[in-house]
Amino acid sequence: MLERARVASGAGPRGEFTREEYERACAELELIPLSDEKCFSPEIKDRRAGPPEHTFVETVFRRLAHDRGWGILAQLREERKELRWEFERRFPRGMSRQEYEQVCVELGLQPAPDESIRAMAATYLAREEIEDLPDINLFVANRRDMGFRSERRRGDSGA
Repeated sequence: MLERARVASGAGPRGEFTREEYERACAELELIPLSDEKCFSPEIKDRRAGPPEHTFVETVFRRLAHDRGWGILAQLREERKELRWEFERRFPRGMSRQEYEQVCVELGLQPAPDESIRAMAATYLAREEIEDLPDINLFVANRRDMGFRSERRRGDSGA
């Protein structure tokens, strides 16, 4: 049943679905696809599905949703990689306060006060080692922290 859904999706063997592939897999089994939010929820991501708690069909349904969750994570990773390249191009020495605030506006983030940036950058670097995708606020704060170091080397105040 699961293999039939995978073949119908056209996804191949990688274990992650785009939205379209997930919907095709569900349609093959006459299942109603979950929203991306639900597919990426801890309930589905933790992948605790199977007998005796779930029937065979429920287990397959949750597995398809789990694989969509992996697809979402892969998409977010790719977007973050592209954003990192863009930041490295635009801000090779880190961000000034003005640049940081502008990026926050562009991304819909609340800028953190400069006195919080160092701790946020340290948190980002620690989480980058153990998490798949640290929070975007921490990611941007890390670039601002790099700007502090660059400003100190130049003797600027950074304001």
